[in-house]
Amino acid sequence: MAPARVNDLRPLRYVARQPIVDRDEKVFGYELLFRDGLENAFRGDTDEASRATLDRSLLMGLDILCDGRRAFVNCTRDTQVKGLVTLLPSTITVVEILESVPADPDVVAACRSLKEAGYMIALDDYVANDPRVALAEMADIIKVEMQLTTEEQRSVLMKQFGPWRCRMLAEKIETQAEFVRARDQGFVYFQGYFFRRPEMMNTRDLPANGLSHTQLAVIGG
Repeated sequence: MAPARVNDLRPLRYVARQPIVDRDEKVFGYELLFRDGLENAFRGDTDEASRATLDRSLLMGLDILCDGRRAFVNCTRDTQVKGLVTLLPSTITVVEILESVPADPDVVAACRSLKEAGYMIALDDYVANDPRVALAEMADIIKVEMQLTTEEQRSVLMKQFGPWRCRMLAEKIETQAEFVRARDQGFVYFQGYFFRRPEMMNTRDLPANGLSHTQLAVIGG
């Protein structure tokens, strides 16, 4: 007789993904977003969210989460400077530096190390007169939010960084008109509800007596 099946009582852990598309609306990659329950939202500490997303990504695997495409992983100063993001493979990981991360010497040095290791760097929510110019000079992708910038400001940013220096991504695209306008301005990547809302995915937690991958990395460091 086969043994009775034991229910897996480990709690479910969630992550959401939102596609980033190119000018032909083909998926280039996915931004991974931490979720703390069935509700497709998160309201909490950004360091906690960044570390949790790293753990979910390691548990589920980026190939599964992102269908073999690029994974945009939100990084705080802590997860970047401590090298936690290097737990993920450089071949498909885009280190997305949040707008709250200052361009201080430690962050700049961490960015250089990540670039040398083969990671792509993306800057989130870049705006006019942004203080992160030192990071922008190393970025592969600069994300510009439609709702936080005017058309004139986006044109200035395009001239400043444009295709010859890095790839520009227009985010928070909510209508066809916004997509066409951003594409006409020269943006090459796009993200927003117009294409798709974040899609929820889940996995079982680690065993109750186990440490997370990021906890082990901190101990090992």
